[in-house]
Amino acid sequence: MPVYFIQSEHILGQRVRLDSDLEHHLGNVLRLKIGETIRLIDETPKRYVARVLTTRPHPVTLEIESESLRPSGDSPKIRLCVALIKREKMDWIVQKATELGVTRISPVLTEHTVIRPDFKRAARQVARWEKIAKEAAQQSCRWDMPRIDPPVDLQTVFSEPENQGFQFIFSEQCSPSEGKQVIEKALSVSGRSGTLMIGPEGGWSASELAQAEASDYISLSLGERILRTETAVLAALSILQYELSYGTP
Repeated sequence: MPVYFIQSEHILGQRVRLDSDLEHHLGNVLRLKIGETIRLIDETPKRYVARVLTTRPHPVTLEIESESLRPSGDSPKIRLCVALIKREKMDWIVQKATELGVTRISPVLTEHTVIRPDFKRAARQVARWEKIAKEAAQQSCRWDMPRIDPPVDLQTVFSEPENQGFQFIFSEQCSPSEGKQVIEKALSVSGRSGTLMIGPEGGWSASELAQAEASDYISLSLGERILRTETAVLAALSILQYELSYGTP
C-alpha cells in the first residue's frame, strides 16, 4: 500500500483536511469506499493510518486511527550527481533514483553533455521532477522526498565545500577489478552517506576525471560493458544499496 504526503497543518484533531488534488485522487481515481484505510505521512515525519468516513459525492473525509514515528537509526543519505540527458530518460532516472532511496538529485552539465537546459525554464523543469519524485516516493513508501536541484555545471559541484562521506565517480575508463573491495573499504571509513557521480553516454573527459581525483572522488567501474546513463544509475545505486544493507560492516 502506498503512502500519501500531507502537511501536519492538515491534521485537525483526529480528522484530516485534504487538499483538492489528494481528495480528487482518493475519491475519483482510487474510488475509496467508507471503512477503507490509507496511509499518510507528514513533514515531521510522522506516519498515520486513516480510515475513510465519507466519500463521493460528498467530500472525502478521513479519521486517524493510529500514528507512528520514523524508526530510529542512521539512514543512508545519498546524493546522485548525474549528467543531464533527454527529458523522458531524465524523468525515468528521477523516478527510479527516488525508489532506490536517493536523498538528493543533482543534474550536472559536463563536457560531453548533449542536452543544454533552458535556464529560464529551470523552475518549471525542477517542479516536474519534484512531482515525479513525489509520486515515486509515495509508491515506494518512503518517509520523505528527495531534494531536486536545478541543472548545474560540474565544476560548481567540485568547487563546493568538502563533502562528508564517500565520493564515487563511475567511469568506463576504470578497470573492473577490485571494485567491490574499494567500495567496502570506502564505506568502512566514510560511513553510510555520500555522493555518486554518473556521466553522460559520451563518458567523462580526461580533465573531468582529473578534477574528480583532485576533489578526492574514487573512480570505479560498473563492469566490462558500456552502459547508458540511465542504466548506469540503476546499476550503481543497486550495488551501493546492497553494500549498505548487506555488505561487510
